[in-house]
Amino acid sequence: MDQVSPILVNNVDVHVINSCNLYCHGCNHLANYGHGAPFKVEELVDWIEPWKDRLYFKRISLLGGEPLLNPDLKDICIAYRKIFSPKKTKLRVITNGILITKCPWLQELIQEYHVHVQVSLHVFTGKTKNEKLINRVKEGLALLEKWADDAVRPPDTKWGPYFEAKEKLNFQVFYQGAGTQIKPFQHDDIIESKKHCSCPTLQLYNSNLYKCAPIAYIGDVLEKFGREDDPDWQPYLRYEPLTPDCTDDALLEFMKQQPQPEWVCKMCPPYANVILSDEREIFQS
Repeated sequence: MDQVSPILVNNVDVHVINSCNLYCHGCNHLANYGHGAPFKVEELVDWIEPWKDRLYFKRISLLGGEPLLNPDLKDICIAYRKIFSPKKTKLRVITNGILITKCPWLQELIQEYHVHVQVSLHVFTGKTKNEKLINRVKEGLALLEKWADDAVRPPDTKWGPYFEAKEKLNFQVFYQGAGTQIKPFQHDDIIESKKHCSCPTLQLYNSNLYKCAPIAYIGDVLEKFGREDDPDWQPYLRYEPLTPDCTDDALLEFMKQQPQPEWVCKMCPPYANVILSDEREIFQS
């Protein structure tokens, strides 16, 4: 079967780095366990190039980890903008805001390349508050607002403001335990797991497509911990992502299944397993 028209993807997450400057327990991207160095421009372009004509990305989210820790982030955004027009694709950077004041080049990304910046206000929450960091993020938000107000909107786009702040930061923790002792939930109620899923977003990682963040990044974390032989994790480590050389039929089937519960959902709890934003620690103990 020949697939002519690109398949619509409302959002795809792309990690520019796997580590973070915060250690939020329950992070569904596992960035609190710091499992990798920043990725280079060439790598991230190579990841997405095979998919650009097969999938229509309505929004691409560059994140991690903390994306502003990647010294190549500006060049990554520019490279992606050369591939994806702002008239068709919203390019979003998701940051915790701590480093905004140290990244004045964000002004150029916002004003010249129509990059949207979303700030997750983690430092405003958590058991321990750091007033110095809170004030730093507030300064960063003020800069973003000024840069956004001074930006010329591109014609025919409906992306709204060029930055936004996200305050709802409760986490649905997908694993049991913590640190080197994390374990999957093992059950058969994938429908209930899917109902409580807080991270259903398609992931692009190492050129491959993954159903969600937990299944995309768990292998790296277990390898870091020396736990890749843990029998409880073996079914999930055998998960096969969709590779760029897949057939059109395989791509169609994968995207059809993307919003549906699947066997990998057994990894996650079949009930609410939420850590409220004010009840979790965000700094390394």
